[in-house]
Amino acid sequence: MHCVHLMFKPIIRFNSFLQVAIVMVNGLKKMNSVCYEYGIGVEKDELKAFIYYQKSAKMGNSNGLFRVGYCYDEGIGVEKDEHKALIYYQKSAEMGNSNGVFGVGQCYRNGIGVEKDAHKAFIYYQKSAEMGNASGTHNVGYCYHVGVGVEKDEHKAFIYYQKSAEMGNAIGTYNVGYFYYFGIGVEKDEHKAFIYYQKSAEMGYANGMSLVAECYRNGIGITRDFINQNTSIKGKF
Repeated sequence: MHCVHLMFKPIIRFNSFLQVAIVMVNGLKKMNSVCYEYGIGVEKDELKAFIYYQKSAKMGNSNGLFRVGYCYDEGIGVEKDEHKALIYYQKSAEMGNSNGVFGVGQCYRNGIGVEKDAHKAFIYYQKSAEMGNASGTHNVGYCYHVGVGVEKDEHKAFIYYQKSAEMGNAIGTYNVGYFYYFGIGVEKDEHKAFIYYQKSAEMGYANGMSLVAECYRNGIGITRDFINQNTSIKGKF
């Protein structure tokens, strides 16, 4: 068990647009733009995806504006342009789109089309969290966790990670497990740590799967079980 501590590392990073994209794909599968971007029921064509996103943006659709921003941000179907990415994220945010607000936060955090400003990033993450955005909620937790743009507060970090976990955020779920394991911002509880690692694994999170295996192998928060260890490891691939 002594060597396990090195493996129980938190995901010290911000949520990217990955989970935002997953949520949007699940909710917008019937949109031509999403179908072309991800190859759902049609051959993948990023240029056509961008064109349809742009059309919806011109019609005042806040999700369309966000997606155009994302395309410029990542260079999907169009030449990468960070300044235009920021503009479209801002337009989407102004229309009350939580993903757009989150996107502006990402821009300030990473210096995308604007000078880096950790405090402004925190403010936008917080706004998106208040609007029910899971990734924004997680990132507020991260900011409190390591003191990015706000004073470090491990208890608040735990609260926001837990909120994001309840909203289905896999990394937030994993980090709740980490906090329980080490007793950060909350009383140490290895069994609860195992439960949250397992939840993140069930959400398809590879790091969670790996730690569930370690928990079974070392009897951390659960009875030692080599059979389940092997099953969890196989689930990663």
